[in-house]
Amino acid sequence: MTIPVAIAGVFIWPGTPAKPNKLFLSDAELDLAVKRLKNVKVDTEEKTKLSRLQLLKKIATDRRVYALTLWDIFFWNSGSNSYGGYLLWLKGLKRFSTPKVNQLGTTAPALGIFYVLFVNFSSDLLWGPSGAIAFAHAWNFTAMVILATWKVPEAAKWFAFNSTYTQVAMSSVLYGWANDILRHDATERSVILTFMNLFSQSTTAWTGVLVFPTSEGPRFLKGWTFCGVNSFLLVLFTYVVIGPLARKQERNLDAETSSAENTMESEDSVHERELGKGSNVTVAPQLPA
Repeated sequence: MTIPVAIAGVFIWPGTPAKPNKLFLSDAELDLAVKRLKNVKVDTEEKTKLSRLQLLKKIATDRRVYALTLWDIFFWNSGSNSYGGYLLWLKGLKRFSTPKVNQLGTTAPALGIFYVLFVNFSSDLLWGPSGAIAFAHAWNFTAMVILATWKVPEAAKWFAFNSTYTQVAMSSVLYGWANDILRHDATERSVILTFMNLFSQSTTAWTGVLVFPTSEGPRFLKGWTFCGVNSFLLVLFTYVVIGPLARKQERNLDAETSSAENTMESEDSVHERELGKGSNVTVAPQLPA
C-alpha cells in the first residue's frame, strides 16, 4: 500500500503554503488558503533565522515539548488492543473454532471505525477537543475497570473488549490539537510533533513485556490496570495542563497581534503627519537669471 499511496500523494496532497503542490491548487486557491491560515495566526512561510543548534536549544528549553510528549505517552500507554487479550479470551471460552475466533476478533476494530467517526465529529460539533478526549477515555477507563475486575457477567466482558478502540479513536483530536498549539512556527511544529511520536511510541516497547505477559492471559490484571490508569491520567492532564497551556498561548498570540497592529497604526499616523507638514511648505519660485 505504501507505494501507490506515495505515488498518489505526489499528485493529490496539496503540500504546504511555503511549498505548495501546483498540480493540485490554483494560484487563487493558494492565496485563499494562505489568507485563511494567517487569519488564525498560522506560520505560512516556514522560515527560521535560527541555526539548527539554536533551534534545538530553543525547543529543549520550551516547556511545551515536555508537556505534549508526556500527554502523548499517556495516550499511547492507555491502549490494550495489540496484546491479544480479546482473542485469548475468545479461545479460552472453548466454544468457537479457530476461524470463528478470528472472525469474532474483528468486531472490536470494526466498531472502532464508528468510534473514530463519532469522537472526531463530536469534537468539532459538540464539546471541543478536551470533551472528546474525556469522553473517549472515560469509556476506555470503564472497559479497563471491567476487565481488571474480571469476575463479571460474560456480557460485560463482551462490552469491554469491544470498547477498547475508544482509546485510539481520539488520536486525531489529540494530534490535531497539538498541531494547533504549535501552529505559530512551522519548523518547531515539525520537530516537536516528530519527537512526541518517536519518544511516546518507544515507551510502549516495554508495555507488553512488563504488564501484558502472555503467560498471564487471558486475564491481564496488571495490563488492564496500567491502561486504565493511563486513561485517567490522560484526561486529568488534558484539563489541568494542556487546556490552560493552549488558552495561555492564544492570549499571548492575540497580544502579539494587537501589538503589531498598534505599531503599524502608529507608523502610519507618523507618516501621515509628515506628509501633512510637507504639504504646507511653500516653495519659492525660481527667477530667471
